[in-house]
Amino acid sequence: MTTLPLSTFSRQENFHGRLARFTNRAVMTLCCLAAISTILLLFSIFGYIVWQGLSNIHWSLFTRLPAPTDEVGGMRNSIAGTLVLIALGSALGIPVGLLSGIYLAEYARESLLNHGIRLVIDVLASVPSILVGVLASQLVVVPMGHNSAWAGAVALGFMMCPIVARTTEEMLKLVPRSLREASIGLGGSKFQTLAKVILPAASAGIITGIMLAVARVAGETAPLLFTTMDSDQPVFSHSASFPYFMEVNSTFPTLTAHIFKYATSGEPAWINEAWGGMLVLISMVLLLNLAVRVTIHRARRIR
Repeated sequence: MTTLPLSTFSRQENFHGRLARFTNRAVMTLCCLAAISTILLLFSIFGYIVWQGLSNIHWSLFTRLPAPTDEVGGMRNSIAGTLVLIALGSALGIPVGLLSGIYLAEYARESLLNHGIRLVIDVLASVPSILVGVLASQLVVVPMGHNSAWAGAVALGFMMCPIVARTTEEMLKLVPRSLREASIGLGGSKFQTLAKVILPAASAGIITGIMLAVARVAGETAPLLFTTMDSDQPVFSHSASFPYFMEVNSTFPTLTAHIFKYATSGEPAWINEAWGGMLVLISMVLLLNLAVRVTIHRARRIR
């Protein structure tokens, strides 16, 4: 049996070592270039919106209603309408998503049905928003015979529900089993264990998921074009039908639909106002995402 000289093994080891180091540096360089390109693209888009929007930010934008093209108007009703619609959508979507996540994490057994429920939730989380708008239009707008804030709230709640459900399930599963056993060992029931031990332990992660869901729907446009349309009327009105103090049973103003209307109008004054609205909207979304980061940071410090 012939044996190779020791120098041959050394040369092969050096070659493979140099190849591994070269591959490692090449992959690291590509990753850094991709990260830098993404950051530059993000900052270029954000910077352009800030540059175009700052010159069109004025006090009347927050205090006045929309005006004709030859007058300086505002987006007071659209900003208020967006906040109201997010609140209505949250009131519909968060409880359903929260209860769904609790069921899947604490009560659902391993079965084909429960696997199907998880699959449906994952699919719904990735459905294009325009399809959600069409669905809400058929379920709410068509039976009512007109657009309304309720239809927009259903669309936004539908989009929030799978995000909240999946986040809640995963956060509850991260709670140590020893906490459950200790609570039951002390005489606590299943519901008492869930309400007083498991949910408080997972509250930080659940709140983070809820805020992420709110941040996602805050900038949606497509579903609202099919459900709420747009309106130049004030959100809060004394003439609103009882028991509401808002005009929720008719076309409803939202910031995203208002921006779409003005940006595609072809009128220079409206286009300038749309840039101001874009800056306001992106600032709202940025604040929501910052709130998520702060919540995550505080939760990690507590742990």
